[in-house]
Amino acid sequence: MNIAFAANRLTKYDAASNYSVAVVEKLSRKNKVDLYAFSIEREISQDVKPYNYTRKNAHNLWSVLSAILKIHSLSKRFSKYDMVVVASPDVTILPIIHLAKLFNPHIKLVWDFHGLTPPQFFDSYREKFLMWIRQIAFFWSMKRSDYIKVDSDHIKKEVESKIDRRDIKTLYIGINTDRFKNINIKNIKEILRLEGRFVMIYVGRLAASKMIDFLIKAMQDLDGTVLLVAGDGEERESLKNLAHSLNLEDEVIFIGRVSDYDLPKYYSVSDVFVTASLHEGFCVPIIESFASGKPVIVPDRAAMPEIAGEAGLVYEPGSINDFVSKVQMLKNDSNLREQLSRKASDRSGKFDLEKSVKTYEEFLENLNRS
Repeated sequence: MNIAFAANRLTKYDAASNYSVAVVEKLSRKNKVDLYAFSIEREISQDVKPYNYTRKNAHNLWSVLSAILKIHSLSKRFSKYDMVVVASPDVTILPIIHLAKLFNPHIKLVWDFHGLTPPQFFDSYREKFLMWIRQIAFFWSMKRSDYIKVDSDHIKKEVESKIDRRDIKTLYIGINTDRFKNINIKNIKEILRLEGRFVMIYVGRLAASKMIDFLIKAMQDLDGTVLLVAGDGEERESLKNLAHSLNLEDEVIFIGRVSDYDLPKYYSVSDVFVTASLHEGFCVPIIESFASGKPVIVPDRAAMPEIAGEAGLVYEPGSINDFVSKVQMLKNDSNLREQLSRKASDRSGKFDLEKSVKTYEEFLENLNRS
């Protein structure tokens, strides 16, 4: 097959980017694969030819406008492929892809949809408006695609509620589980003074919809417990101020953005991954925690209970009392911790990167033969 993989921005230390690159590199072993994005900020296998939509390796207003001006030439280029995989791209790219299909109706258009946070979960009107536009454009495009692949059954139901499609395929994301094993955690425990403390970890963007403030407020009722916050974002300073105002600076430790190399160390020193996010179409940190043999505590929202399975505890969304109760239950019951840790390790095999990418490859091969 001659495949074009159309993404948005591929960065380091990003789970979706890691997975997309792994898929592309796997496909390139048997097929000619070209990778398109506004910005490619990481190394790619030599077997994959990288392209930017514009001359600049950047995703900003000017690169978007430049792509719009190149709609005809880019469409002609995409029309020469046997298959185009659209991986949750910028809205700008969709007219280009669908025009290419007009030029060549034999192209097989495949949507790889990672989900969208609903507009109501954003604070600013600008973010609400932009997400509303994305929803309209994405679902319009998916309705006119040949095939749709999603990351979870929850996303599948969301898409089915928007468009009349019953042929949507769920394929779970995978990660390299080996890099989370046999980690030396002594230095980190000493540096962060974690000895003798029950350690919770949150990993992800520091955005309002992630509800990290909920986790910080819950710490007031959790003696002998520490919360590690790994990640960065626009809410960082306000969250640090909240921890300071509640006199929790020793209990809430902001680690900042963590490299793929160092991240397993922080999971290893933790006892449980926690989140209060308003919406997750998959939630990669859950399976990263599993790969470290650690259980999770998640709200009964979106795809999080689905991904957690029996290797975690689920609490009532928005209830600090229920969250604290679940944390105390896990903290005080060593048998429960061991039981859930075993289930977490077992469940991590379901999300092994090699298996996941192989399934993805077989999915595309079957589509090509159909």
